[in-house]
Amino acid sequence: MSEPTALTDRRILVTGAAQGLGRTIAARIVDLGGVVVVADVADESGAHTAAELGDAATYEHLDVSSEHDWAAVCGRVTDSLGGLDGLVNNAALLDMGPLEQIEPDRARRLLEVNLLGPLLGIRAVAPLLRASGGGAVVNVSSIGGLEGMNSTATYNATKWGLRGLSRAAALELGLDGTRVNTVCPGMGNPDMPTPFLDRFDLDRYVQTAPRLPFHQHGQPRNVDVHDVAEMVVWLLSDAARGCTGADFAVDAGWTAGTYAEGLPGF
Repeated sequence: MSEPTALTDRRILVTGAAQGLGRTIAARIVDLGGVVVVADVADESGAHTAAELGDAATYEHLDVSSEHDWAAVCGRVTDSLGGLDGLVNNAALLDMGPLEQIEPDRARRLLEVNLLGPLLGIRAVAPLLRASGGGAVVNVSSIGGLEGMNSTATYNATKWGLRGLSRAAALELGLDGTRVNTVCPGMGNPDMPTPFLDRFDLDRYVQTAPRLPFHQHGQPRNVDVHDVAEMVVWLLSDAARGCTGADFAVDAGWTAGTYAEGLPGF
């Protein structure tokens, strides 16, 4: 039986933590006794989030695609906290549109934030985790990193790539006692608000999606940010000490398969 999730005195940096899922993860880390670095490019909301979380939280401006920013933040965190015990690569962008209409500059920006950003983050934080005796990295991918979907080619590519990065990093950092895992939240669910999805018609998307797990079984259960945050903090904790190089879907069964109506017995 695993011990209860606890993050007492763990120092954890969360990217994209000014709002949405990142903010929920940061708040849960504090709830469990951890110390959190709220990292984002949205300075006003990021500082506000850190202030709301209290003395256990600080804010750092961080463009995850900037090697300079990562070096600067890691230097300041080392000075103020003495190092880090964990990293959550949560910051991400989404762009939607037909494959043949993808604009190269927009695609490059998604690659920089969604894939290069976590790579730079792991590279920058690895020495701090090593100095702490090993730690935990959680990369936030998506069900878009487990399956394909029309109009999200670049996003899918970055999220699939993030899973590959996680596995390679798990092998390399594991030599120093650091675990690396991937969480794949459900996407396009109106009960899981995410700032970069606000402009899309999520209600219509969910209603017309071919996979509706639980709903067709009379169990109206949707994934929300708290479900995902609980998986993230569990992976950061010693309760998940046997888990590394793995993918964890938090999608209410979305990627389990297609529920086909009309089959015998159903």
